[in-house]
Amino acid sequence: MSIYNKLRDDINSIIKDNLIENKSYKKEIFQQYQIDEPPSEKFGDISTNVALVFSKYIKETPIDFANRLANKIKEISYIDNTKVEGPGFINLFLKKDFWLKELVNVLKLEKKYGLSNLGKGESVNVEFVSANPTGPLHIGHCRGAVYGDVLANLLSKVGYKVCKEYYINDSGNQIDILTETVFLRYQEIVNKKKIKLKEYLYPGEYLIPIAKDLKKKCGNQLVISNKKDFEIIKKHSLRYMMNIIKKDLNSLGIKFDNFISEDSLLKDKKIENVIDILKKKNLLYQGFLKKPKGKEIKNWESRKQYLFKSTKFGDDVDRPIMKSDNEYTYFLKDIAYHFDKFKRKFSFMINVWGADHGGYIKRLSSAVNSITNNKIKLIIKICQLVKVVDNKKILKMSKREGTYVFLDNIIKNIGKDVTRFIMLTRKNTEKLEFDVNKVKEESKDNPVFYVQYAHARCCSVLREAKNYFNNSEISLKNIKKNNFNLINNSYELDLIKFIGKWPKIIEDASVNQEPHRIPFYLQALASKFHTLWNYGKQNTNLRFINSKDKNLTFARLGMIYSLKIILSNGLKILGIKPLEVMK
Repeated sequence: MSIYNKLRDDINSIIKDNLIENKSYKKEIFQQYQIDEPPSEKFGDISTNVALVFSKYIKETPIDFANRLANKIKEISYIDNTKVEGPGFINLFLKKDFWLKELVNVLKLEKKYGLSNLGKGESVNVEFVSANPTGPLHIGHCRGAVYGDVLANLLSKVGYKVCKEYYINDSGNQIDILTETVFLRYQEIVNKKKIKLKEYLYPGEYLIPIAKDLKKKCGNQLVISNKKDFEIIKKHSLRYMMNIIKKDLNSLGIKFDNFISEDSLLKDKKIENVIDILKKKNLLYQGFLKKPKGKEIKNWESRKQYLFKSTKFGDDVDRPIMKSDNEYTYFLKDIAYHFDKFKRKFSFMINVWGADHGGYIKRLSSAVNSITNNKIKLIIKICQLVKVVDNKKILKMSKREGTYVFLDNIIKNIGKDVTRFIMLTRKNTEKLEFDVNKVKEESKDNPVFYVQYAHARCCSVLREAKNYFNNSEISLKNIKKNNFNLINNSYELDLIKFIGKWPKIIEDASVNQEPHRIPFYLQALASKFHTLWNYGKQNTNLRFINSKDKNLTFARLGMIYSLKIILSNGLKILGIKPLEVMK
């Protein structure tokens, strides 16, 4: 349990037992107020607006209630002092002994420090990437891939049972186009003659190796007009492309628990089953759509078709479930897919989508709510665009021209760890600039290097200590028994306080589905450590190893051990290997 949760429990007990007469307040009221870091360290260790929230329910001003409550909070064993500020905020100062006990907890719990059972074993489906198998993964897919993977890691750390899932869009028009394009590339190889591709086909040269492999395995006689040959080309192309995608994901350090095929939903009649359910719920009707405004669509023809009552749930228009060629729409397939998730008994679902899918959220959410009778929550997270800069030039991507910044090239040139970290240096709702040259720099301006260097420096201090003391003396088992009260320097105590905030960082990042909080915290933690390191260069009394004061040295080594543990735990959540030596 984080100090913030512990403090909430203690404050709630004080309020219930001493400060309010009405004992029948709803439980939710005791969760409404905030307990967080103050805007500045001069305001203490923790700040709360509890008095402002409760003053709404009692006949007392926020200031008066804050003063009464602050006096009671002072009596809590780990509170050193309280101070009421502004309209009724209460700032809290925790005793040094509390933070030193947290340091010991880090050393005792190691990998388990900061973990909780917030999720209580509930199952959650996190679906991410799910790129159409018509091309390799590019830098745009990378951001959603890292976000989804780290979010899944976080949820598992706070007690959820997580299933990481990839939905393969392996049916429909785009797969037919893929098949046709591969066949034309195949013809180029067989006939040794360049063919001009039609505008609607996929122009990228990444399909040529697939065509070469097709020729190698099937010879020269395939004809796309032959239904059997068409299926051979399609299955070969899909299998080859999914192998590329899985290889790209593996190079990024991502492994999925499930790959769910759209085509399997069709074959198992799950889409037809959903249509029956929607009809029984009176959510489908036969009607006519108006011509879309602002678009010039050739050969537009209004026709009678089955429509889902999207407007009943706040959508702009009702949505068709079948195309003019009687093929199911993506919308209907998505309803069926999410109903399948519901049938698999997940407690809730999280989808990670690209920036171009924002307009689809309300439509799908309303459909899922209606077909599941609001029995499952669907959370949709949008990842904004990634702008790639190389030598101060923006690299443009174009589907029409077949030009992409492919993920495998990024991994080869930059590396998995750097790529993953950079993808989380902005909140998912903000656009991200990926500067190829900057991420290669070994300086404090490179956040990955800065954090990795802090971990390597911790390892360096512990190695250096072996030159002065026996290995058994500086083992973690021995170090955690030391007297940490010898640590009195304000910079060291500041670092220890920041280490103790790790449980709340994990909890907040998972509850808010904001993985970027982890690298932000790690950068701030590394900064405090690097600053302390530099003070040690200027002042010998602040150096971690003091051969003349063994007890103080061991206390400081405990601080270094705990810092190393937190940096390592944080990097591993991000899917990054902590380095012990920087090359």
